[in-house]
Amino acid sequence: MVYIDDSIMQKGSTATAGSGILENFIAPFDATVLSRLKEKTQRVRLAEFGLKDPGELPGTLLCNDVFGHVRLRAAAQKLIYIRPTYGTVSRYGLIPTASSMDQIGIVCKDPAEGFSLLSAIAGHDENDGAMFPEKTYSYAKPEKTPEIAGLSPDLPFSGVQGQVLDILGYAEICNNISRYDGIKFGYRAANYKNTDELYKKTRTEAFGPEAKLAAIMGCLILSEGYYRVFYEKAMKIRRLIKESLRFDKYDVITLPADSPLAVLAGLPSLTFSHNGTGVQLAADVKKENLLYAAWEAMQ
Repeated sequence: MVYIDDSIMQKGSTATAGSGILENFIAPFDATVLSRLKEKTQRVRLAEFGLKDPGELPGTLLCNDVFGHVRLRAAAQKLIYIRPTYGTVSRYGLIPTASSMDQIGIVCKDPAEGFSLLSAIAGHDENDGAMFPEKTYSYAKPEKTPEIAGLSPDLPFSGVQGQVLDILGYAEICNNISRYDGIKFGYRAANYKNTDELYKKTRTEAFGPEAKLAAIMGCLILSEGYYRVFYEKAMKIRRLIKESLRFDKYDVITLPADSPLAVLAGLPSLTFSHNGTGVQLAADVKKENLLYAAWEAMQ
């Protein structure tokens, strides 16, 4: 059984991304990852747009985890979360949160299960314009044990990565959820006098506190007085973070489970519990097989 977060559309089923704003939205088509799955599936509702702890995870699960709440919960439950390289798994049919960082990942009991499932869903999809060209991927373990490096001064900006994620994430969420207005689809408030009141009442009643805060912060970040100070600077730091990585010196980086490095840089990562502490392994683009070998070496 594979559980599917309801941010992933399945034709004829509700797809809410955990939000009341999409309470009545029925998916018109299947997401690409669903069309590639052969396992039996069951839908499950997690936290609104992934903005808070989802609570108990059901087991093997496909979901989008931008802000890290799912991987932290997975490690706490002695499960594993695999986030594939950005652009290797299609997002077609995924309700967007933060588009430049959205990526469907896998909660699983062990890497063998997770990477087997990843092999089934990964591969180019012409419906997603931000994908690598490879049609299939092989996630076999390499024979050589990878060189594992801890977080070090060679990886700058570790102190501001969380701020960069929040700034960019809130800005993108603000843009993405602006379409939910009670007019086209989803929840619509009752007893309104005009369009402005419809917008206000619909969003007030249907969005949770985390989504409201994200929308407010996103509007502020993207406003004329703050765009350059916050958003533009965060984009520059994100680029510097990517350029600072030196995978010629190491194969895999060991990170705290809550580190957003892999999300910001589009890297594959594997999060698990090691000696009672959440640990995240990150590798270079399309090097998921090294994560498998590194995890095994740490057992």
